[in-house]
Amino acid sequence: MKVISSTNDGFIISEKDLELRGTGEFFGTKQHGIPEFKIANLFEDIGILKQIQAIATEIIDKDPLLEKEENMLLKKLVDDKFKNRIEI
Repeated sequence: MKVISSTNDGFIISEKDLELRGTGEFFGTKQHGIPEFKIANLFEDIGILKQIQAIATEIIDKDPLLEKEENMLLKKLVDDKFKNRIEI
């Protein structure tokens, strides 16, 4: 309640909510949200996640199909991760 009474900034309020309640479950009875990260905590690691997002965007901007030699391993990892994904 302190956060809500001290600000009307929705981003600050949602960050505090995320910190207190967590990301929730995709399937189940708990708060809905994205599943827990296996390698990062969305609230605690937001800074590094933003840096990673910027790097990923830069890679895709320069090599959208990951065809350059320097991105071949990344392409293989992405392909392996999503090869059994059902396309809708």
